[in-house]
Amino acid sequence: MKYLPLTLIFLFSPLLSANMDDRCFIIFTGERELDEIIKEKGCVRNNILHVMAPDEINGMPAQDTLLFLSSGWCRFDRNRDIIGNQLSCVLYSNKRRGSVGVIHSTDNHIKIP
Repeated sequence: MKYLPLTLIFLFSPLLSANMDDRCFIIFTGERELDEIIKEKGCVRNNILHVMAPDEINGMPAQDTLLFLSSGWCRFDRNRDIIGNQLSCVLYSNKRRGSVGVIHSTDNHIKIP
């Protein structure tokens, strides 16, 4: 009976492992949605996501775009690096996080859509 917990640990340990051995390398130009590219490449949760971007995407600096992308795709309990026009993080999911709401402020009035 005392060997049962140990046996269960060995049986289920492959199911609990995180696949951080694979890297998902993407060159993001802004022409397509990132979720399309991630699914097309077969990237899955806990892969290392590495995104490279041009210096400017749709009028925004690459670092701003990469920061925005990281909030939708990266795990925040792991390292997340944005250096220049490159993002490296652990992929949270192959589906983007949802948005709770956006606050727009004009003339000291706050509107929540």
